[in-house]
Amino acid sequence: MGTFREALTDADKAWIAKQRVYFVATAPLEKDGHVNLSPKGYSSMRVVGDNRIILLDGRGSGCETIAHVRNNQRITIMMCAFDGPPRIMRLFGKGVVYEPGSASFEELFKEHYAEDWEDPDSFKFVRSIIDIQVHLVGQSCGYAVPFMEYKSERRTLVEHQSKKTKEKLDISRARDNTFSIDGIPSFLDGTSPGKAALKRRAGTIVDALLPWAGGAALGAGVAVAIFRNMAK
Repeated sequence: MGTFREALTDADKAWIAKQRVYFVATAPLEKDGHVNLSPKGYSSMRVVGDNRIILLDGRGSGCETIAHVRNNQRITIMMCAFDGPPRIMRLFGKGVVYEPGSASFEELFKEHYAEDWEDPDSFKFVRSIIDIQVHLVGQSCGYAVPFMEYKSERRTLVEHQSKKTKEKLDISRARDNTFSIDGIPSFLDGTSPGKAALKRRAGTIVDALLPWAGGAALGAGVAVAIFRNMAK
């Protein structure tokens, strides 16, 4: 039977600290918007209070979580036990995004992450810290979750980002991290929603005109062929 409480207990905090993977769910306010669900690793979650957790957010090929949080703040974290006693925990809350260079980011990073991520090459992976105020903690049985054995962290993303120059990082951020798949801006530093929106709109117009242009060209070609045949 599921239970709910308004804050994390000491036992909750100890259990969370042992989890190797967690899942982040967000969604836009629009009813036809896409719900996003992202798996996370790297021991990137920290519990900093009875109703507060922070997530170290890494660079990626999209910006769904950040765009959604900046759109409406809603966020849910889910963890489940893959070993030991079965358990599922969900943390329902509202988040705020802090990027490198902001006072809040620097303070939180120094206190909770610097020891593991201060190396400049590793730090290229870091995109933001998401600060979450948790208003509801849900717990359920997890009886159907399979046993799985932890092997190691996958270092591919950190290593991939560490090889990029600042120029390439800036290009990929502007290209991949400006909008969510529903067109919601992330407002990340280095992105320009205004210019990107014009490009997206132009692309949409072109896509809409291409079938018409193709049909017109085909029709013109057929008409010319018929005319030539009649002239013979």
